[in-house]
Amino acid sequence: MKRRFLMTGFLIAALALGGCSNLGSKTSDKNKSAQTQSSNKESSDETVIQDLGVKFKLPTSWEKIGVEGVLVGENEMSFSFMCPDDVKEIAELSKTMDEKKVANNGKKDKADEEKLMKLYMEKMKNIGSILRLNKDDAEKVLKSDEYSNYSKKDKVGELNNYVYYFVYNEKIDDSNLSDASKTEVKNIEKSITEFKNSIKPVDPSKIKSNTKDEKASEESINGTISFKSKTIQGKNIDSSIFKDNKLTMINIWGTSCMPCIDEMPELQELSKEVKSKGVNVIGVVADTPDEDNEALAKSILDKKGVKFDNVIPDKDLHEWILKNVKGTPTTIFVDKDGKIVSTALVGVASKAEYNAKIDEVLKSIK
Repeated sequence: MKRRFLMTGFLIAALALGGCSNLGSKTSDKNKSAQTQSSNKESSDETVIQDLGVKFKLPTSWEKIGVEGVLVGENEMSFSFMCPDDVKEIAELSKTMDEKKVANNGKKDKADEEKLMKLYMEKMKNIGSILRLNKDDAEKVLKSDEYSNYSKKDKVGELNNYVYYFVYNEKIDDSNLSDASKTEVKNIEKSITEFKNSIKPVDPSKIKSNTKDEKASEESINGTISFKSKTIQGKNIDSSIFKDNKLTMINIWGTSCMPCIDEMPELQELSKEVKSKGVNVIGVVADTPDEDNEALAKSILDKKGVKFDNVIPDKDLHEWILKNVKGTPTTIFVDKDGKIVSTALVGVASKAEYNAKIDEVLKSIK
């Protein structure tokens, strides 16, 4: 259940900073590229999720209030909504917990976790989920406790050995909401059938990715990066590593950010190619320290073949990320002293775009 709702301190704090009302997006329109690049736009209205093998069209009423889908594992996309008034309350509690957890080297306080989860479950309004199920297991999965709270489990298509369902409730729980928020919930409910009818399975192997045509945006971020911590693999590491290279590219990512994960193979290639230029590439896992997320990050890095260092933020770096980074992936560039020497790239970039940015920065620091 904990992973289903993707509740990380980083995400909630980011929501609070940006005043965003949905759980799938980042903190501002400027950073929207950071979370939309996990999908392809087949048209101006239709979204294709290659990882899930599905396409759909979000109703206008959902887009207006910021409803978006979040991939939960490999076979589910969950659609949720949280009212802006509730985000701040959760963010404040999460920030306090996060500070305690960072000070305790990522170890969680069970009572705090349960308190935050209870509040989160009360405030988060789940709309429904698209499921991709193996045909042989579909009936069993749909009857499991995990989906027992959904009154409607409608089949929306089949492809290869998979069957697709949209599970939802016709009536969304609007308890503890303001009148304005209740009106928004009613608009969501009116569009559920419209959304369900738009869901279509697509063969991932036949989807031509257009993410390389989408450019990351540039954002001014200042400061000096300093840390003393460990990598995801458990190796001691600190910011003195910057002195070994002319330039260090730092890719800040999160374990629930599909665009971040999708670009990792190219980042690994890039890290090898730019060594001859005196450039090092490292990652920083924004939603750590956290025992569960550290294990997940290690699994992701192993699966994607990433060999470059990925850092668990210490207290100072963690606080810097919360104050300065509004979405993942965000990539910054620092000199030998850890000083940021360029605008940051927010969102996924192609290897060519990263290379061009590196060359530009190298020229500027000569």
